[in-house]
Amino acid sequence: MTDRVVDQAPPSGREMVIIAAGLTAVCLVAAMILGGLYFVTQPAKEHNLHMREEAMIRGLLGLSPQARIQEVRRYLKSEGKELQVIYLTGKKLAQLELEGKEVAALDVPNDVAAASPELKDEWVKKQVKAADPEHIKYAGRFFVGIEGTQPVGYVVEGVTLGFKTWVRFFMAIDSAYTIQGVEIIEHEEDPGLGAEIVQRYFKNQFAGRSIEDIEKISVTKDPLPKEWQLALEQLGDMPFRPWLEKYREMLPKNPNIYAITGSTISSTAVTVGVKTALGNFRKRMNIVGSYL
Repeated sequence: MTDRVVDQAPPSGREMVIIAAGLTAVCLVAAMILGGLYFVTQPAKEHNLHMREEAMIRGLLGLSPQARIQEVRRYLKSEGKELQVIYLTGKKLAQLELEGKEVAALDVPNDVAAASPELKDEWVKKQVKAADPEHIKYAGRFFVGIEGTQPVGYVVEGVTLGFKTWVRFFMAIDSAYTIQGVEIIEHEEDPGLGAEIVQRYFKNQFAGRSIEDIEKISVTKDPLPKEWQLALEQLGDMPFRPWLEKYREMLPKNPNIYAITGSTISSTAVTVGVKTALGNFRKRMNIVGSYL
């Protein structure tokens, strides 16, 4: 028995128009639904991210509930051969030459200081004279923890290239550039290997190190001593200062960073990132410190 072939005429022009109109209507409705969902959920997502970052900063610096956190945003202005650095603090918008000489500075309104990052970026581009606003690019940020009227510590956001892609981290330091802690914010390292950079036994190895320690530090493949691992696991349950007082003598006995087993690349990436971020921050504070 053979299949019966039925001849069918192709759709007429009118039918093609109806089909196209139907598909267009479906696409428009789908786009409106997706756009509506984004409009509704994006503010909540940004709020949750902000709250997560604030909690992380407070934890790293050991801030009281009454303490304030001031964001400092950094921009680069590039026009021809001219390159300038711009800092937006809670008080000032400072436009500087690379060596730190002030080009211009103005006060920051309170509503701008409290605005979202996107609104801050827009405001900066309106205030800084440039032939094209796109010549002004966001180039990083750090945070100042303030108890009363005095800065008590800083959290620097850093980025380093890991085994697979970029690793983003927060690094807390005090006024003497001693590291109080490191938190990994975002990464795509392999589970069970490079992803171990989020574990206390690895990230807490940087805590308590001075800038001189960090400048000399390297990564070792030696096994992590059990006693040192147990001490590292305590930071997080214990605040930084009591932890440092208890385990200070162990730091010089463990001068380098013990690599994660089977993931030396990720371990080295974070170490290089911390070293670079700390060195750059010290240089920048010599310039921007008077504007905080």
